[in-house]
Amino acid sequence: MNRKAFTLIELLVVIAIIAILAAILFPVFSQAREKARGTTCLSNLKQIGLGVMMYVQDYDETFPMSQYGGGRTGVPQQAWYSVIWPYIKNGDRYRDPATGVEQSWGTHGIFACPSFPDRNQSGKYGCHYDVFADYWNWPVGGTDARHRVTPISALETPAEKVMITEKGVNDAFWGWVYFGTWEWDWVDWIGRPPQRDGAERALQRDCDLVNDGDGSATWAGCGMMPRYRHTGTANVVFFDGHAKAMGRGQILWYRNIFVPVGLPAQWVSEGWYPY
Repeated sequence: MNRKAFTLIELLVVIAIIAILAAILFPVFSQAREKARGTTCLSNLKQIGLGVMMYVQDYDETFPMSQYGGGRTGVPQQAWYSVIWPYIKNGDRYRDPATGVEQSWGTHGIFACPSFPDRNQSGKYGCHYDVFADYWNWPVGGTDARHRVTPISALETPAEKVMITEKGVNDAFWGWVYFGTWEWDWVDWIGRPPQRDGAERALQRDCDLVNDGDGSATWAGCGMMPRYRHTGTANVVFFDGHAKAMGRGQILWYRNIFVPVGLPAQWVSEGWYPY
């Protein structure tokens, strides 16, 4: 009897076609999954931004501090995630057993980007370092420029300035609660007054690092700069409350970051910053 069957050549052709289709489709599926994660991340930032805006309205139109307390202050350390938690009621929150204070360090829930590689690192989203005053470990009564809360009226173009962004993985078991904002952290060429805009140095820190276990972290490194992890885009929320994904290289220092408040305000008044 004659039996019909596939020849070896035919089987090899079919296998080759399947391999080609898989090579074409798998990256597409991967990009689709990343797009979905990026959409979730953008939604997180939109809600966080609305929480900050509600806080601003309740506190005499001033922005919260990025962190305060701890160290020499004699009061429990708090981060900005804690003070806006009541407005969004989402994300990680726990009661410190030693002090009884409700704490949040931006680790889980709405404070976590689904694409962030380190699930347990804090500070996945970072606020603007200059606008959100840093009062950590500062003696009570310290009132220099960097430690004063910022009124919303200090922002001339809130729709252009980035308030919060997703960041890279820090090289420690914890993460910075803010992102870097100073000129030398962002651009290769600096001059006074600024004659160009850019983000060359910041793009060099578009990266994720592995915890090296020593508990330290690189200032203005991966953990303090925007991370373009969603197919070349990073999600940000602006000071007017709107959020969007920005392509790699689209966030520019002078246009989107520089705000002469806090310590930069002091430097500007001294006449040497921006360079």
